[in-house]
Amino acid sequence: MRKYLVGIAVIFIVLLVIVLAISSLTTKETKTNTNSIQWGNDLNQAMEEAKKSNKTIFIDFYADWCSYCGEMDEEAFTDPQVIGKLTQNYVLLKVDVDENPDLSSKYKAYSLPTMVIVDSSGNEIKRIIGYQTPEQLLSQI
Repeated sequence: MRKYLVGIAVIFIVLLVIVLAISSLTTKETKTNTNSIQWGNDLNQAMEEAKKSNKTIFIDFYADWCSYCGEMDEEAFTDPQVIGKLTQNYVLLKVDVDENPDLSSKYKAYSLPTMVIVDSSGNEIKRIIGYQTPEQLLSQI
């Protein structure tokens, strides 16, 4: 009986290690994909860049625990057309609501994902709330 329990424990541990290894690879792959867009994380710097380049600012408010935010990172923000349009027309800012609660409150990013387009002074121009497919996002940016 004891050998049986030890065997089950060993199998369980091996399966756990395999699942963690696969999860780690998937996470690294996701982070690599989202790096195709160069996101900033400082609003003041983005406003300066927007003034110099005569662009507006696209702010993506997200949280690590938000599953739809992760789906947008994997699907919409890796779409070549979305990447092209965003990088051509906007200064890009990605804001973690948990790490930047003041900025999240300022732009009332209470439901995630929330994307806000602002001018170079930080005034809101447009708001997009909720998960967007690449096609939906393209039609709004």
